[in-house]
Amino acid sequence: MSAIALSTASDDALAAMLAARGAPAFRLAQLRRATWQPFVGGLGEIRQLPAGLTAALGQELLFSTVEVAAESEADQGLTVKLLCRLADGQTIETVAMETPARGEARRRSTVCVSTQVGCAVGCPFCATGRMGLRRSCTPAEVVDQVRAAASALHRRRLGPVTHVVYMGMGEPLAAYATTVASLRVLTGPAGISARRITVSTSGVVPAIHRLADEGIGCTLAISLHAATDELRDRLVPLNRVHPLASLVDAGTRYAARTGRRLSLEWCLIGGVNDSPEQARALAELARRARAHINVIPMNHIEDSPWGPPDRRTEVAFLGGLDGVTVTVRDTRGADTDAACGQLRAALEQRRMLRPDGTLSPPRAVAAV
Repeated sequence: MSAIALSTASDDALAAMLAARGAPAFRLAQLRRATWQPFVGGLGEIRQLPAGLTAALGQELLFSTVEVAAESEADQGLTVKLLCRLADGQTIETVAMETPARGEARRRSTVCVSTQVGCAVGCPFCATGRMGLRRSCTPAEVVDQVRAAASALHRRRLGPVTHVVYMGMGEPLAAYATTVASLRVLTGPAGISARRITVSTSGVVPAIHRLADEGIGCTLAISLHAATDELRDRLVPLNRVHPLASLVDAGTRYAARTGRRLSLEWCLIGGVNDSPEQARALAELARRARAHINVIPMNHIEDSPWGPPDRRTEVAFLGGLDGVTVTVRDTRGADTDAACGQLRAALEQRRMLRPDGTLSPPRAVAAV
């Protein structure tokens, strides 16, 4: 029998394993607590459990489905980028970001998780989009990214994790079963409030409607990037299947169904979507959907014609967003390839990744 992932194993399955080994019922709670302790790196490190029991459980339980193959830091150590190797050798990226403390109540440690190895949407300005899609992650691989990031923060005396965003590699709603199953684990009794979890989508309209009815209640962020179909057809090819009107309607229904305010994500690209006309059209969409706008100036990507606008153009664009709530997100991690898709792309350029996406040679990279 193959091992099952500890992070997504049901209580019934774990209780049966423990009972089969004569362990008292209270061991289940100890095992569950240890699963989420950032200083525990394996079953053998769970001090509350007898060594014989953890050794036996190790035959049936996989402590983690991801292995950190490379780490990089940015923003004076407040951003940590992990390259995570999966069981089949494929690699995904995970980012942990600490917001400088402004009083304990406002401190945030956010983990950005990947849901797919690569992405099939094919947005031309996205580093991940260049890779194509290899496969979707399993629910455990998503949950274990959060655990790995929590450990990375703990080693740096940061954390604990307060927020999770599904904004890494891949389209979360194209990996719908994985996304929903991992959300249910992360928002479990001892987990993170759904209000502190955001799922981003480039516009899989049927899945938005399904997610609205799941009863989870996380925040939905639409990766909009263009406020007209003509431009969005170019920037987000999925728009040719699910155009803006249907996408905004789905997002508006999601917000009404869940009580969570819709977020519109806008990667601001110099000379592409930074015009006053796009700003006015975006503001109109946001007013119609009663949505919040999150503007993200684009990171520079090596060998790419895409980049951020100059400061004057950025200010003018923001000034055109009248009557709506707008935030401008920090471009975290750009100084060390720590923006989404860039660490993996950097390793490809350095010939550290084989053509099939696996690391070469195994375990050759400890830090980047």
